[in-house]
Amino acid sequence: MATTQPPSKNRLRTNSKSRTHALAQHFGYDGLINSNNELSLTKRYLNSQQLQYQCEQSNIETIFKLTYDECNNETTTEPDPDWLVRFIKMAKQVYSSSMQRLWAQILKQELTHPGTTSLRALTILISMTHKEALLFQRIMSVSCQINNNKDRKIITSIKTTKKVIYFWTKNNSYPIEYHQYALPYSSIIILMDLGLILKTEFESSKINPRQSIQLYFQSISYTLNSYNKNTSFTYYRISPIGQELASLIDYNSNNKYQDYLLNTLASVFTITT
Repeated sequence: MATTQPPSKNRLRTNSKSRTHALAQHFGYDGLINSNNELSLTKRYLNSQQLQYQCEQSNIETIFKLTYDECNNETTTEPDPDWLVRFIKMAKQVYSSSMQRLWAQILKQELTHPGTTSLRALTILISMTHKEALLFQRIMSVSCQINNNKDRKIITSIKTTKKVIYFWTKNNSYPIEYHQYALPYSSIIILMDLGLILKTEFESSKINPRQSIQLYFQSISYTLNSYNKNTSFTYYRISPIGQELASLIDYNSNNKYQDYLLNTLASVFTITT
């Protein structure tokens, strides 16, 4: 009998025919490949449907078990029934063990803090591949917050304007280059298309050198004071849906990027912690 989980990516490499046959057999679609298969088309259809339902049942049971194991008898409220029905319908399609743990975390959070994760966020999450989820984790590892604004930002450049003589000014731009940290611009486009990053590049207002600004990066607060009164940031902003999902995922510290960002900022700001 076929297993209730899709074939693992970690299995040994094999030829294309064997791989196709294994996939078709797993999902119950190998009726025409097996020449000795005597089952009727109707029977084969019913078998494939049963396999699908078994997979979905296994997925949702796993997510509920993971949720149960994470609970510590916290106070909960009855979840919104419409939210719960939609959650279950989508969660049945989650096969990756890492994503199942994430969906279990979402369910527990909804039980203890109702309304934390919107159906819109779930819809985007279920459409994401494992690779896109890892990409979002990498993006979050280079994001920051400025002052009391909780929106997470991806700084793209620092701009300064200096008056050199009379009416002549000199514009300097210090771009933040992400491609050296496995984040080419195409990565940002992918997340924009998913609705996790807003498609507009923003520019901050001019920073008053007499006033410090706070930069929050990887749980550390940095105080920045500009050398020049005509200094600004350009940045992309994580969307509201992206903010929701960011609160659910874990991402590693990116120390190399942190050093790079601070060195770039030091060209324009004094920095204290």
